[in-house]
Amino acid sequence: MNFNETVQNQACIGFIGAGNMAEAMISGLIRTNSFPPKNILASDIQAERLGYMEKTYHVTCVRDNIQILDRCEIIVFAVKPQQVPDLLQTLSALPPFFLPRRRLLVISIAAGLKIETFEKYIYAGKSDTEQQQIPIIRVMPNTPALVGAGMCAFSSNARANSFDIETTRRILSSMGDVIYCDESKMDAVTAISGSGPAYCFYFMEAMIEAGENLGLTNEEAVQLTLGTFNGSVRLMESQGESASLLRRKVTSPGGTTEAAIRLFDDHKVKEALISAVFAAAKRSKELSGKT
Repeated sequence: MNFNETVQNQACIGFIGAGNMAEAMISGLIRTNSFPPKNILASDIQAERLGYMEKTYHVTCVRDNIQILDRCEIIVFAVKPQQVPDLLQTLSALPPFFLPRRRLLVISIAAGLKIETFEKYIYAGKSDTEQQQIPIIRVMPNTPALVGAGMCAFSSNARANSFDIETTRRILSSMGDVIYCDESKMDAVTAISGSGPAYCFYFMEAMIEAGENLGLTNEEAVQLTLGTFNGSVRLMESQGESASLLRRKVTSPGGTTEAAIRLFDDHKVKEALISAVFAAAKRSKELSGKT
């Protein structure tokens, strides 16, 4: 059975939590015709948020998570990481929780939360056969997913088969680009793509401020900075060359770019960026160890 056949067979996907990232996934799924709105359910503790989701996307919104567990073949946990253990503990005590009558794909987009946390609650008291029916996927999305330009990485546990992995890939593709990796790499993924947009905005912030100090208006500085970032990404994608080579091609000896790069090197900007990414990865590991 392929992904499209799953949709045609009226599979439903349910979101526990209807925040920004859940909205990004829902809007992407509808935009790409991966799931029709009638096959998408969402729950949230905020009634106002559910009203917005129902009005905007015409999905089915419920206040009771049990309805999602009972009606959906794919469950996405889209709540804050610190809320997940208590949520799983509460749900696992209820009779309808993960009944073994059907295969159920569990996807978590809770940042830093390891697969083993879900296994601890979901697999408790279940036989190996029952556990095989509940594969668990861990996803690290990033904020550009809100505009369909996200970078998602995902990992799976041993219970996930090739169909589960392909289904997850297709779901995440509705938000942007996707890679599959071993869970041991998730701290690095978090440091690069999860936190990465903030690094880009940090550089953009500095370039805009410099432009204004050099006499540009805010609008001019923003347009020039955005165009430069967008163009640079497109150039690297189309040329298939390394960032190092492309940077050297722009840096003419004795020119303006060389003057700027020399100052970067004098201040060890590259080393600082690498250290910053390592710090983010270290913090990701620390945080995931607390869950």
